[in-house]
Amino acid sequence: MKKVRTHYDNLKVARDAPPEIIRAAYKALSQKHHPDRNGSTSESQDIMKIINASYTALANPESRRRHDLWIRQQESPDEHTRTTEKKSRKVEVPPPTSGEVSFSDLDNIARSKIKTRVSGADKNQHAVKLDGVFWSYVWIGGLLTWFYYIYTSAFNYRWTIDTAYWHSGITCVVWFLLAKNASWVYSWHSTPLKSWLILTPLYLMKLHLDRISYWPIWTISDIKGTHNFRNGSYQDTDLAMTLDGEKHNFSINGKQQYQILLNRLQEYDSKLRAALKSDDSSYIINNDEFTEFRNQGVKSDRAIPSSTIVIYVVLFFVSFGWLSVAYDINKDRLVKPAYSKSATPYNKSPEIQKPIYARPATAPNGSPWPTQAAYIINYPKLNATGLSTVTVDNTQNDSDVFVKLVSIKANESNPVRIFFIPSHGKFKLNGITAGLYDIRYRDLASGGLARSESFTLEETETYNGTRYSNMTMTLYKVRNGNMKTYGLSEGEF
Repeated sequence: MKKVRTHYDNLKVARDAPPEIIRAAYKALSQKHHPDRNGSTSESQDIMKIINASYTALANPESRRRHDLWIRQQESPDEHTRTTEKKSRKVEVPPPTSGEVSFSDLDNIARSKIKTRVSGADKNQHAVKLDGVFWSYVWIGGLLTWFYYIYTSAFNYRWTIDTAYWHSGITCVVWFLLAKNASWVYSWHSTPLKSWLILTPLYLMKLHLDRISYWPIWTISDIKGTHNFRNGSYQDTDLAMTLDGEKHNFSINGKQQYQILLNRLQEYDSKLRAALKSDDSSYIINNDEFTEFRNQGVKSDRAIPSSTIVIYVVLFFVSFGWLSVAYDINKDRLVKPAYSKSATPYNKSPEIQKPIYARPATAPNGSPWPTQAAYIINYPKLNATGLSTVTVDNTQNDSDVFVKLVSIKANESNPVRIFFIPSHGKFKLNGITAGLYDIRYRDLASGGLARSESFTLEETETYNGTRYSNMTMTLYKVRNGNMKTYGLSEGEF
Protein backbone atom coordinates (compact mmCIF):
# COMPACT_ATOMS: atom_id res chain seq x y z
CA MET A 1 0.00 0.00 0.00
CA LYS A 2 1.36 3.38 -1.06
CA LYS A 3 1.88 5.85 1.79
CA VAL A 4 1.46 9.58 1.08
CA ARG A 5 2.73 12.60 3.00
CA THR A 6 -0.07 14.26 4.92
CA HIS A 7 -0.75 17.31 7.07
CA TYR A 8 -0.27 15.02 10.08
CA ASP A 9 3.28 14.31 8.90
CA ASN A 10 3.95 18.04 8.47
CA LEU A 11 2.93 18.66 12.10
CA LYS A 12 4.59 15.41 13.31
CA VAL A 13 1.48 14.03 15.02
CA ALA A 14 -0.47 10.82 14.77
CA ARG A 15 -3.46 10.66 12.43
CA ASP A 16 -5.80 10.08 15.36
CA ALA A 17 -4.28 12.86 17.49
CA PRO A 18 -6.88 14.93 19.41
CA PRO A 19 -7.21 18.69 18.68
CA GLU A 20 -5.19 19.59 21.80
CA ILE A 21 -2.15 17.61 20.57
CA ILE A 22 -2.42 19.14 17.10
CA ARG A 23 -2.60 22.65 18.55
CA ALA A 24 0.39 22.05 20.84
CA ALA A 25 2.44 20.60 17.97
CA TYR A 26 1.62 23.61 15.79
CA LYS A 27 2.71 26.07 18.49
CA ALA A 28 5.97 24.19 19.07
CA LEU A 29 6.83 24.09 15.37
CA SER A 30 5.85 27.73 14.88
CA GLN A 31 8.18 28.85 17.66
CA LYS A 32 10.99 26.77 16.21
CA HIS A 33 10.66 27.80 12.55
CA HIS A 34 9.15 31.28 12.70
CA PRO A 35 11.04 33.69 10.36
CA ASP A 36 11.39 36.25 13.15
CA ARG A 37 13.64 33.77 14.94
CA ASN A 38 15.49 32.52 11.86
CA GLY A 39 16.37 35.74 10.10
CA SER A 40 13.40 35.64 7.68
CA THR A 41 15.22 33.25 5.33
CA SER A 42 13.36 31.82 2.36
CA GLU A 43 13.65 28.33 3.88
CA SER A 44 12.01 29.34 7.16
CA GLN A 45 9.27 31.18 5.30
CA ASP A 46 8.49 28.10 3.17
CA ILE A 47 8.41 25.87 6.24
CA MET A 48 6.05 28.24 8.05
CA LYS A 49 3.72 28.28 5.05
CA ILE A 50 3.53 24.47 5.13
CA ILE A 51 2.98 24.43 8.90
CA ASN A 52 0.25 27.08 8.70
CA ALA A 53 -1.55 25.31 5.86
CA SER A 54 -1.43 21.96 7.67
CA TYR A 55 -2.71 23.36 10.94
CA THR A 56 -5.55 25.22 9.18
CA ALA A 57 -6.61 21.99 7.47
CA LEU A 58 -6.57 19.94 10.69
CA ALA A 59 -7.97 22.58 13.06
CA ASN A 60 -11.29 22.67 11.22
CA PRO A 61 -13.31 19.43 11.73
CA GLU A 62 -14.83 19.49 8.24
CA SER A 63 -11.55 20.11 6.42
CA ARG A 64 -9.87 17.44 8.57
CA ARG A 65 -12.58 14.97 7.62
CA ARG A 66 -12.02 15.68 3.92
CA HIS A 67 -8.27 15.31 4.40
CA ASP A 68 -8.70 11.94 6.13
CA LEU A 69 -10.90 10.80 3.23
CA TRP A 70 -8.27 11.93 0.75
CA ILE A 71 -5.57 9.97 2.63
CA ARG A 72 -7.62 6.77 2.50
CA GLN A 73 -8.33 7.23 -1.18
CA GLN A 74 -4.70 7.97 -2.03
CA GLU A 75 -3.47 4.94 -0.14
CA SER A 76 -6.23 2.70 -1.60
CA PRO A 77 -5.22 0.30 -4.40
CA ASP A 78 -8.38 1.25 -6.31
CA GLU A 79 -7.04 3.54 -9.05
CA HIS A 80 -10.55 4.45 -10.20
CA THR A 81 -11.47 5.65 -6.70
CA ARG A 82 -8.32 7.80 -6.51
CA THR A 83 -8.97 9.36 -9.91
CA THR A 84 -12.61 10.19 -9.11
CA GLU A 85 -11.79 11.75 -5.74
CA LYS A 86 -8.91 13.76 -7.18
CA LYS A 87 -11.34 15.49 -9.52
CA SER A 88 -13.74 16.42 -6.73
CA ARG A 89 -11.49 17.27 -3.79
CA LYS A 90 -10.65 20.82 -2.82
CA VAL A 91 -7.24 22.44 -2.35
CA GLU A 92 -6.17 21.83 1.25
CA VAL A 93 -5.17 25.40 2.16
CA PRO A 94 -6.64 28.00 4.51
CA PRO A 95 -9.77 29.32 2.80
CA PRO A 96 -9.42 33.07 2.12
CA THR A 97 -12.23 35.02 3.72
CA SER A 98 -13.33 38.63 4.01
CA GLY A 99 -12.18 40.62 6.99
CA GLU A 100 -10.54 43.70 8.43
CA VAL A 101 -7.21 43.96 10.17
CA SER A 102 -4.91 46.59 11.62
CA PHE A 103 -1.59 46.86 9.84
CA SER A 104 0.26 46.62 13.16
CA ASP A 105 -1.43 43.26 13.94
CA LEU A 106 0.11 41.55 10.92
CA ASP A 107 3.42 39.69 11.15
CA ASN A 108 6.60 41.07 9.59
CA ILE A 109 6.23 39.03 6.40
CA ALA A 110 2.68 40.20 5.76
CA ARG A 111 3.57 43.83 6.52
CA SER A 112 6.49 43.61 4.12
CA LYS A 113 4.18 42.32 1.38
CA ILE A 114 1.65 45.11 1.97
CA LYS A 115 4.39 47.77 1.89
CA THR A 116 5.68 46.32 -1.37
CA ARG A 117 2.22 46.61 -2.89
CA VAL A 118 1.79 50.21 -1.70
CA SER A 119 5.19 51.20 -3.07
CA GLY A 120 4.25 49.85 -6.50
CA ALA A 121 7.20 47.44 -6.55
CA ASP A 122 4.86 44.43 -6.80
CA LYS A 123 3.70 44.29 -10.40
CA ASN A 124 1.36 41.36 -9.69
CA GLN A 125 -1.46 43.74 -8.70
CA HIS A 126 -3.41 46.83 -9.70
CA ALA A 127 -3.37 49.77 -7.29
CA VAL A 128 -5.62 52.86 -7.40
CA LYS A 129 -4.96 55.80 -5.09
CA LEU A 130 -8.04 57.00 -3.16
CA ASP A 131 -8.30 59.87 -0.68
CA GLY A 132 -5.74 62.61 -0.04
CA VAL A 133 -5.19 65.44 2.42
CA PHE A 134 -5.66 68.47 0.15
CA TRP A 135 -9.16 69.27 1.38
CA SER A 136 -8.09 68.71 4.98
CA TYR A 137 -5.52 71.47 4.54
CA VAL A 138 -8.22 73.68 3.03
CA TRP A 139 -10.49 72.99 6.04
CA ILE A 140 -7.68 73.73 8.49
CA GLY A 141 -6.91 77.04 6.78
CA GLY A 142 -10.56 78.06 6.78
CA LEU A 143 -11.09 77.10 10.42
CA LEU A 144 -8.06 79.08 11.58
CA THR A 145 -9.66 82.29 10.27
CA TRP A 146 -12.14 81.99 13.15
CA PHE A 147 -9.38 82.60 15.69
CA TYR A 148 -8.20 85.62 13.70
CA TYR A 149 -11.77 86.95 13.77
CA ILE A 150 -12.31 86.62 17.53
CA TYR A 151 -8.89 88.17 18.24
CA THR A 152 -9.52 91.23 16.07
CA SER A 153 -13.10 91.62 17.26
CA ALA A 154 -11.83 91.64 20.86
CA PHE A 155 -10.44 95.13 20.25
CA ASN A 156 -13.84 96.53 19.29
CA TYR A 157 -16.75 97.19 21.66
CA ARG A 158 -17.16 94.92 24.66
CA TRP A 159 -18.95 91.64 23.90
CA THR A 160 -22.39 91.10 25.34
CA ILE A 161 -23.17 87.94 27.30
CA ASP A 162 -24.97 86.46 24.27
CA THR A 163 -22.00 87.23 22.04
CA ALA A 164 -19.62 85.54 24.49
CA TYR A 165 -21.85 82.43 24.53
CA TRP A 166 -21.95 82.34 20.73
CA HIS A 167 -18.19 82.69 20.54
CA SER A 168 -17.76 79.79 22.99
CA GLY A 169 -20.17 77.55 21.07
CA ILE A 170 -18.62 78.25 17.69
CA THR A 171 -15.12 77.79 19.13
CA CYS A 172 -16.18 74.32 20.36
CA VAL A 173 -17.34 73.32 16.86
CA VAL A 174 -14.22 74.80 15.26
CA TRP A 175 -12.01 72.93 17.74
CA PHE A 176 -13.64 69.59 16.90
CA LEU A 177 -13.42 70.04 13.12
CA LEU A 178 -9.87 71.37 13.37
CA ALA A 179 -8.75 68.42 15.52
CA LYS A 180 -10.47 65.95 13.19
CA ASN A 181 -8.71 67.30 10.10
CA ALA A 182 -5.38 67.75 11.89
CA SER A 183 -5.43 64.14 13.16
CA TRP A 184 -6.23 62.93 9.64
CA VAL A 185 -3.28 64.93 8.21
CA TYR A 186 -0.94 63.61 10.92
CA SER A 187 -2.08 60.01 10.40
CA TRP A 188 -1.72 60.40 6.64
CA HIS A 189 1.91 61.48 6.88
CA SER A 190 2.86 59.03 9.66
CA THR A 191 1.40 55.80 8.21
CA PRO A 192 3.13 53.80 5.46
CA LEU A 193 -0.20 52.83 3.87
CA LYS A 194 -2.02 56.10 3.03
CA SER A 195 -5.28 55.27 1.16
CA TRP A 196 -5.41 52.77 -1.71
CA LEU A 197 -7.69 50.32 -3.50
CA ILE A 198 -5.52 47.34 -4.47
CA LEU A 199 -6.50 44.29 -6.54
CA THR A 200 -4.27 41.22 -5.91
CA PRO A 201 -4.45 37.66 -7.30
CA LEU A 202 -6.63 36.70 -4.30
CA TYR A 203 -8.10 39.87 -2.80
CA LEU A 204 -9.54 43.28 -3.34
CA MET A 205 -8.04 45.40 -0.54
CA LYS A 206 -8.96 48.84 0.73
CA LEU A 207 -6.09 50.43 2.64
CA HIS A 208 -7.08 53.38 4.81
CA LEU A 209 -4.25 54.63 7.04
CA ASP A 210 -3.65 51.73 9.47
CA ARG A 211 -6.80 49.79 8.56
CA ILE A 212 -6.94 47.11 5.87
CA SER A 213 -10.28 45.75 4.63
CA TYR A 214 -10.06 42.78 2.27
CA TRP A 215 -12.44 40.63 0.23
CA PRO A 216 -11.64 37.49 -1.85
CA ILE A 217 -12.12 38.29 -5.53
CA TRP A 218 -14.77 35.58 -5.93
CA THR A 219 -17.02 37.48 -3.48
CA ILE A 220 -17.28 40.37 -5.98
CA SER A 221 -20.77 39.94 -7.41
CA ASP A 222 -21.41 43.31 -9.05
CA ILE A 223 -19.32 46.22 -10.34
CA LYS A 224 -20.60 49.52 -11.71
CA GLY A 225 -18.55 52.56 -12.67
CA THR A 226 -20.03 56.02 -13.28
CA HIS A 227 -17.76 58.59 -14.93
CA ASN A 228 -18.42 62.13 -13.74
CA PHE A 229 -18.00 65.07 -16.13
CA ARG A 230 -18.37 68.69 -15.07
CA ASN A 231 -18.05 71.67 -17.39
CA GLY A 232 -16.94 69.37 -20.18
CA SER A 233 -13.99 67.80 -18.34
CA TYR A 234 -13.54 64.49 -16.51
CA GLN A 235 -13.58 64.75 -12.70
CA ASP A 236 -13.66 61.26 -11.19
CA THR A 237 -15.35 57.86 -11.33
CA ASP A 238 -17.84 56.58 -8.77
CA LEU A 239 -17.13 52.87 -8.33
CA ALA A 240 -19.99 50.83 -6.82
CA MET A 241 -19.16 47.22 -5.89
CA THR A 242 -21.02 44.43 -4.11
CA LEU A 243 -18.46 42.64 -1.94
CA ASP A 244 -19.44 39.59 0.05
CA GLY A 245 -23.11 40.61 -0.24
CA GLU A 246 -22.60 44.24 0.88
CA LYS A 247 -22.46 47.34 -1.29
CA HIS A 248 -19.36 49.53 -1.13
CA ASN A 249 -18.62 52.80 -2.91
CA PHE A 250 -15.25 54.20 -3.93
CA SER A 251 -14.17 57.30 -5.81
CA ILE A 252 -11.25 56.82 -8.20
CA ASN A 253 -9.44 59.21 -10.53
CA GLY A 254 -8.46 58.38 -14.07
CA LYS A 255 -11.05 57.24 -16.55
CA GLN A 256 -8.88 54.31 -17.70
CA GLN A 257 -8.49 52.97 -14.14
CA TYR A 258 -11.95 51.43 -14.21
CA GLN A 259 -11.31 49.39 -17.34
CA ILE A 260 -7.87 48.30 -16.14
CA LEU A 261 -9.47 47.12 -12.90
CA LEU A 262 -11.97 44.99 -14.80
CA ASN A 263 -9.29 43.48 -17.05
CA ARG A 264 -7.02 42.56 -14.13
CA LEU A 265 -9.97 41.11 -12.22
CA GLN A 266 -10.77 38.79 -15.12
CA GLU A 267 -7.11 37.81 -15.37
CA TYR A 268 -6.78 36.95 -11.67
CA ASP A 269 -10.09 35.10 -11.66
CA SER A 270 -8.91 32.86 -14.52
CA LYS A 271 -5.59 32.14 -12.76
CA LEU A 272 -7.34 31.30 -9.50
CA ARG A 273 -9.75 28.90 -11.18
CA ALA A 274 -6.83 27.17 -12.88
CA ALA A 275 -4.99 26.85 -9.54
CA LEU A 276 -8.03 25.34 -7.85
CA LYS A 277 -8.55 22.93 -10.73
CA SER A 278 -4.96 21.70 -10.60
CA ASP A 279 -4.77 21.64 -6.80
CA ASP A 280 -1.97 24.25 -6.89
CA SER A 281 -2.06 25.16 -3.22
CA SER A 282 1.16 27.14 -3.51
CA TYR A 283 -0.63 29.75 -5.65
CA ILE A 284 -3.02 30.55 -2.80
CA ILE A 285 -0.39 30.33 -0.06
CA ASN A 286 2.03 32.66 -1.87
CA ASN A 287 -0.64 35.28 -2.54
CA ASP A 288 -2.39 35.25 0.84
CA GLU A 289 -1.06 37.94 3.19
CA PHE A 290 -3.53 37.11 5.95
CA THR A 291 -2.91 33.38 6.62
CA GLU A 292 -0.83 34.02 9.72
CA PHE A 293 -3.31 36.60 10.99
CA ARG A 294 -6.22 34.14 10.83
CA ASN A 295 -4.22 31.24 12.29
CA GLN A 296 -3.14 33.23 15.32
CA GLY A 297 -6.72 34.33 15.95
CA VAL A 298 -5.75 37.96 16.47
CA LYS A 299 -8.76 40.12 17.26
CA SER A 300 -8.06 43.51 15.81
CA ASP A 301 -9.90 46.34 17.54
CA ARG A 302 -10.57 49.96 16.62
CA ALA A 303 -8.85 51.57 19.59
CA ILE A 304 -8.32 55.29 19.11
CA PRO A 305 -4.61 55.98 18.47
CA SER A 306 -2.82 57.85 21.25
CA SER A 307 -1.63 60.45 18.72
CA THR A 308 -5.25 61.31 17.88
CA ILE A 309 -6.11 61.78 21.56
CA VAL A 310 -3.07 64.04 22.03
CA ILE A 311 -4.04 66.18 19.01
CA TYR A 312 -7.61 66.60 20.26
CA VAL A 313 -6.47 67.52 23.79
CA VAL A 314 -3.75 69.95 22.67
CA LEU A 315 -6.01 71.73 20.19
CA PHE A 316 -8.75 71.95 22.83
CA PHE A 317 -6.49 73.90 25.18
CA VAL A 318 -5.07 76.01 22.35
CA SER A 319 -8.55 76.88 21.02
CA PHE A 320 -10.11 77.86 24.31
CA GLY A 321 -6.87 79.42 25.54
CA TRP A 322 -6.99 81.71 22.52
CA LEU A 323 -10.62 82.51 23.30
CA SER A 324 -9.65 83.35 26.88
CA VAL A 325 -6.93 85.71 25.69
CA ALA A 326 -9.44 87.45 23.41
CA TYR A 327 -11.93 87.71 26.28
CA ASP A 328 -9.31 89.23 28.61
CA ILE A 329 -8.57 91.85 25.96
CA ASN A 330 -12.24 92.54 25.29
CA LYS A 331 -13.40 92.88 28.90
CA ASP A 332 -11.62 96.23 29.18
CA ARG A 333 -13.22 97.60 26.02
CA LEU A 334 -15.99 100.20 25.98
CA VAL A 335 -19.62 99.15 25.94
CA LYS A 336 -21.23 99.75 22.55
CA PRO A 337 -23.54 102.81 22.62
CA ALA A 338 -27.25 102.07 22.58
CA TYR A 339 -28.74 102.12 19.10
CA SER A 340 -31.43 104.75 18.50
CA LYS A 341 -34.01 104.17 15.78
CA SER A 342 -34.15 107.50 14.01
CA ALA A 343 -34.98 106.40 10.48
CA THR A 344 -37.94 108.15 8.91
CA PRO A 345 -40.73 105.94 7.46
CA TYR A 346 -41.26 106.29 3.73
CA ASN A 347 -44.82 107.54 4.11
CA LYS A 348 -44.02 110.27 6.63
CA SER A 349 -42.39 113.63 6.31
CA PRO A 350 -38.62 113.59 6.91
CA GLU A 351 -38.90 116.81 8.87
CA ILE A 352 -39.07 115.98 12.58
CA GLN A 353 -39.17 118.63 15.24
CA LYS A 354 -36.19 118.26 17.51
CA PRO A 355 -36.66 119.17 21.17
CA ILE A 356 -35.17 122.55 22.05
CA TYR A 357 -32.33 122.25 24.56
CA ALA A 358 -32.27 124.67 27.48
CA ARG A 359 -29.38 124.80 29.90
CA PRO A 360 -30.50 123.47 33.29
CA ALA A 361 -30.48 126.01 36.11
CA THR A 362 -29.03 123.50 38.57
CA ALA A 363 -27.17 120.20 38.63
CA PRO A 364 -29.27 117.01 38.33
CA ASN A 365 -29.29 116.64 42.15
CA GLY A 366 -30.64 120.19 42.59
CA SER A 367 -27.36 121.71 43.74
CA PRO A 368 -26.37 125.04 42.17
CA TRP A 369 -23.62 125.15 39.57
CA PRO A 370 -20.33 126.26 41.14
CA THR A 371 -18.91 129.64 40.12
CA GLN A 372 -15.53 128.02 39.37
CA ALA A 373 -14.14 124.57 38.62
CA ALA A 374 -15.12 122.41 41.59
CA TYR A 375 -16.91 119.29 42.76
CA ILE A 376 -20.70 119.62 42.82
CA ILE A 377 -21.92 119.47 46.38
CA ASN A 378 -24.01 116.60 47.70
CA TYR A 379 -22.39 114.11 45.29
CA PRO A 380 -20.15 111.48 46.98
CA LYS A 381 -16.41 111.35 46.28
CA LEU A 382 -15.60 107.68 45.70
CA ASN A 383 -12.40 105.75 44.83
CA ALA A 384 -10.43 108.16 47.01
CA THR A 385 -7.83 105.79 48.50
CA GLY A 386 -5.12 106.14 45.86
CA LEU A 387 -2.38 108.54 44.82
CA SER A 388 -3.11 109.01 41.10
CA THR A 389 -4.37 112.33 39.66
CA VAL A 390 -6.35 113.32 36.58
CA THR A 391 -6.47 116.90 35.26
CA VAL A 392 -9.40 117.70 32.97
CA ASP A 393 -8.51 120.68 30.73
CA ASN A 394 -11.44 122.71 29.32
CA THR A 395 -9.35 125.74 28.33
CA GLN A 396 -9.94 125.17 24.61
CA ASN A 397 -13.73 125.13 25.03
CA ASP A 398 -15.94 128.25 25.22
CA SER A 399 -18.73 126.32 26.97
CA ASP A 400 -19.16 125.18 30.55
CA VAL A 401 -19.13 121.40 31.03
CA PHE A 402 -20.72 119.01 33.51
CA VAL A 403 -18.22 116.15 33.98
CA LYS A 404 -18.16 112.67 35.51
CA LEU A 405 -15.19 110.41 36.23
CA VAL A 406 -16.56 106.87 35.72
CA SER A 407 -15.05 103.66 37.12
CA ILE A 408 -15.31 100.61 34.83
CA LYS A 409 -15.39 97.11 36.33
CA ALA A 410 -16.46 94.00 34.38
CA ASN A 411 -19.75 94.95 32.72
CA GLU A 412 -20.53 97.77 35.16
CA SER A 413 -19.69 101.49 35.05
CA ASN A 414 -20.24 103.81 38.03
CA PRO A 415 -19.53 107.56 38.42
CA VAL A 416 -17.08 108.17 41.28
CA ARG A 417 -16.39 111.92 40.92
CA ILE A 418 -18.89 114.53 39.63
CA PHE A 419 -17.71 118.09 39.01
CA PHE A 420 -18.16 121.31 37.06
CA ILE A 421 -15.61 123.15 34.87
CA PRO A 422 -16.37 126.58 33.41
CA SER A 423 -15.34 127.58 29.90
CA HIS A 424 -11.57 128.04 29.50
CA GLY A 425 -11.01 126.40 32.89
CA LYS A 426 -9.47 123.17 34.19
CA PHE A 427 -9.87 120.96 37.26
CA LYS A 428 -7.54 118.48 38.96
CA LEU A 429 -8.84 115.32 40.64
CA ASN A 430 -6.56 114.05 43.41
CA GLY A 431 -6.21 110.82 45.38
CA ILE A 432 -7.84 108.50 42.84
CA THR A 433 -7.68 104.76 43.41
CA ALA A 434 -5.87 102.74 40.69
CA GLY A 435 -8.18 101.17 38.11
CA LEU A 436 -9.91 101.53 34.72
CA TYR A 437 -11.82 104.78 34.07
CA ASP A 438 -13.26 107.04 31.43
CA ILE A 439 -14.48 110.69 31.36
CA ARG A 440 -18.09 111.52 30.39
CA TYR A 441 -19.26 115.11 29.99
CA ARG A 442 -22.11 117.29 28.82
CA ASP A 443 -21.60 120.58 26.95
CA LEU A 444 -23.93 122.85 28.93
CA ALA A 445 -24.27 125.26 25.97
CA SER A 446 -25.47 122.73 23.39
CA GLY A 447 -26.47 119.77 25.59
CA GLY A 448 -24.16 117.46 23.60
CA LEU A 449 -22.75 114.37 25.34
CA ALA A 450 -19.35 112.76 24.81
CA ARG A 451 -17.11 110.14 26.37
CA SER A 452 -13.36 109.59 26.30
CA GLU A 453 -11.72 106.27 25.56
CA SER A 454 -10.98 104.26 28.66
CA PHE A 455 -7.69 104.74 30.48
CA THR A 456 -5.93 102.97 33.33
CA LEU A 457 -4.49 104.58 36.44
CA GLU A 458 -1.69 102.54 37.97
CA GLU A 459 0.25 102.50 41.23
CA THR A 460 3.55 100.61 41.39
CA GLU A 461 5.72 100.05 44.43
CA THR A 462 9.40 100.85 43.81
CA TYR A 463 12.48 100.74 46.00
CA ASN A 464 12.14 104.43 46.89
CA GLY A 465 8.38 104.84 47.06
CA THR A 466 5.22 104.44 45.02
CA ARG A 467 4.99 105.37 41.34
CA TYR A 468 1.51 106.50 40.34
CA SER A 469 -0.34 107.90 37.32
CA ASN A 470 -0.62 111.64 36.71
CA MET A 471 -2.47 112.34 33.50
CA THR A 472 -4.17 115.26 31.75
CA MET A 473 -7.13 115.11 29.37
CA THR A 474 -8.09 118.06 27.15
CA LEU A 475 -11.73 118.66 26.16
CA TYR A 476 -12.72 120.28 22.88
CA LYS A 477 -16.04 121.37 21.52
CA VAL A 478 -15.31 119.25 18.44
CA ARG A 479 -14.69 115.60 19.32
CA ASN A 480 -10.93 115.35 18.97
CA GLY A 481 -8.04 116.38 21.18
CA ASN A 482 -5.45 114.33 22.96
CA MET A 483 -7.91 111.47 23.68
CA LYS A 484 -10.40 109.82 21.38
CA THR A 485 -14.04 110.59 22.26
CA TYR A 486 -17.30 108.85 21.43
CA GLY A 487 -20.96 109.81 21.23
CA LEU A 488 -22.96 109.06 24.33
CA SER A 489 -26.62 108.38 24.98
CA GLU A 490 -28.58 109.89 27.89
CA GLY A 491 -28.85 106.45 29.50
CA GLU A 492 -25.06 105.92 29.44
CA PHE A 493 -24.35 109.40 30.87
